[in-house]
Amino acid sequence: MVSTTSNALRQTGTLALSLLLASACSSTTDPQEPSLPQAEPRTFAMGWSVTPPRLTTESVLATAQLVVDLGEVTLMQSAPPWTKILAGEPIDELVEEPAGLADYVRALGTQQIVFLVDPLDGLDRRREPLELVEAGRSIQEPEIRALHEAWVRAVVRRIGPEYLGLASEINTLGAHGDPVLYAALVDMINDLAAEVRAAQPGIQVFVSFQVDDAWNLLIPDGADHFSLIDDFDIDALGLSSYPVFVFDEPARIPDDYFSRFRAHTDLPLILVEGGWSSGTTAWGSGSPAEQAAFFRRFEQLMDSVDGDLWVFLIPVDLSLDGWGLPPDRESTLSNFATMGIFDEELRPKPAHEEWVRILGRPLVR
Repeated sequence: MVSTTSNALRQTGTLALSLLLASACSSTTDPQEPSLPQAEPRTFAMGWSVTPPRLTTESVLATAQLVVDLGEVTLMQSAPPWTKILAGEPIDELVEEPAGLADYVRALGTQQIVFLVDPLDGLDRRREPLELVEAGRSIQEPEIRALHEAWVRAVVRRIGPEYLGLASEINTLGAHGDPVLYAALVDMINDLAAEVRAAQPGIQVFVSFQVDDAWNLLIPDGADHFSLIDDFDIDALGLSSYPVFVFDEPARIPDDYFSRFRAHTDLPLILVEGGWSSGTTAWGSGSPAEQAAFFRRFEQLMDSVDGDLWVFLIPVDLSLDGWGLPPDRESTLSNFATMGIFDEELRPKPAHEEWVRILGRPLVR
């Protein structure tokens, strides 16, 4: 089914061509052309999530190919499919859907998979997933916690991601949400982290923190987010940031926006979510030029902390008309709809050129 040559084969062919050219050059007495200046190396692997503009098979497959061509890493992020799980469908069968996508991007050539299993609502990190809430259930129940843990084990066993996220933007719950729910999730996350490492040595377990909130820019109540880092038994700290919602332009993002985390932890820092709009939204307006400047600014911030990973969720602008979301959730998600580096028709924006330039820097891990 997959006709595209893998990255490994492409790299092998490139190496062979380089050796052939070198041999040809050495056999002549003509002076060599001066070499072009080398780009500065980067410490962070790069990639995107396979988030398609439209919920169709064709759109998913096109986005998957685009994503694999734009980095070394593929991000997958989802909560357990609670409606189906609560209806009694076997978890080992349900995990085959994300596993099929993981198999596909690996066949296309992605080198690593980052899988984030989210125990919270993706549009409001202070509460549990909508499917659980509407069913009147909670992860604080032993039965629901056991089902969540079983889903995580199935993901690790079937997909085997190199990075496993066990919560997204967890500091927002810790600083502003229910302390009982937060304590329950900390306990579950730390238990799972130890179990996952034993099952798959070498896996990097993480949770992510919402950077803009940690700086008290979203909910300015003076809460100390950074002290929450020590609550978690993790191998890396994820960062999530949408500064378009709090700054007028990328140049206003402070120089220590990421390094402030470095002052509180020695853990590797990985950027696992974020973006800047190329258009006007209810929460904050951007432009194509500002979006391109945002990637240049985040490149500087990632270099400043020797980040290990840079992956974003939305490579292509979202066409939300066919997503079938309730009006309130569609309204919220629309604030993220123009954060792709391609428009809905897969035409590149100026930010695409910046991403490709950064990707072209040699990776030194």
